Amino acid sequence: MTATWPWVSLLITCASALTYTHTRLLVPRIAEPDDGAELGKRSYVSLGTTRELVALGVLLVVAQLMGALAPQSLWPIWMVAGSSMLVLVWVDALTTWLPTPLLALVSTELFAAIVLSCWLSDSPTQLLARMSVGAVGSAALFAIVWLVSRGGFGFGDVRLAPLIGAVAASTSLTHWYVSLLAGSLVGVVLALIPHKVAPGTKNGFAYAPSMLAGPYLACIWLAVVG
Repeated sequence: MTATWPWVSLLITCASALTYTHTRLLVPRIAEPDDGAELGKRSYVSLGTTRELVALGVLLVVAQLMGALAPQSLWPIWMVAGSSMLVLVWVDALTTWLPTPLLALVSTELFAAIVLSCWLSDSPTQLLARMSVGAVGSAALFAIVWLVSRGGFGFGDVRLAPLIGAVAASTSLTHWYVSLLAGSLVGVVLALIPHKVAPGTKNGFAYAPSMLAGPYLACIWLAVVG
């Protein structure tokens, strides 16, 4: 374990650099949606108060430490999930909006991480197969929920679903399945808790944080049950 800590420290350093780049250099430059002002949306440039950045930093460290429990060949995938993808979810938590440019960038970074993990893996074909099942399965499930809800469920979450599904399935399909259940349970609990509709949001409830919590809660559950 002693030999592993320098690599974990490197993971946290790389994740911190990605997070800083996204929060300080990219997010403030994202164009506001056309109806953002009309809906009273909080501007992207206003995000990142001291309290918000401290909270993000704590979550980043926790996510990287939990991601380091995965096989080392998968570390690039979990590093992106706990940094760039975390920033995307952080934006959603503060605004209930998932900006398309940031989502596209995170998708590109995750693709690069998958390529690197496949190169490091002893069984890249199996890894790609698992992640494909996770991505397609999650996308299909959330697309159905979006259709049934008739617009009550954000389509941005549908576009985010395959990314999170792929990350969860990178470890195993059992991890992916438990992740879906855990994320859905957190989403239901948060939806039942009375909350004030904050200025600058569309509906006062962001579902992406629950989705990203799923893979990490699955890590805890599978570690406990063995």
